[in-house]
Amino acid sequence: MNELIDLSDIADMYKCSRRHARDVITKMISFPDIAPGSTDRNPRWLRIEVRAFLHRKSAKTRTNPATEEVST
Repeated sequence: MNELIDLSDIADMYKCSRRHARDVITKMISFPDIAPGSTDRNPRWLRIEVRAFLHRKSAKTRTNPATEEVST
């Protein structure tokens, strides 16, 4: 069964404040939608979806072609 997480859990995952998680991270493009049965007042997300999002973002920053050196 998929575990539900809240803003505090997301803040712990990203090592940021709860406010930053609420105002910035959850508003990012392609961040997972809130879980079914969750409310806007007390949102919850599926842990597996948030972790997948986190790993996609970190993989993009590691393999960003704009920061790689071009060998000639």
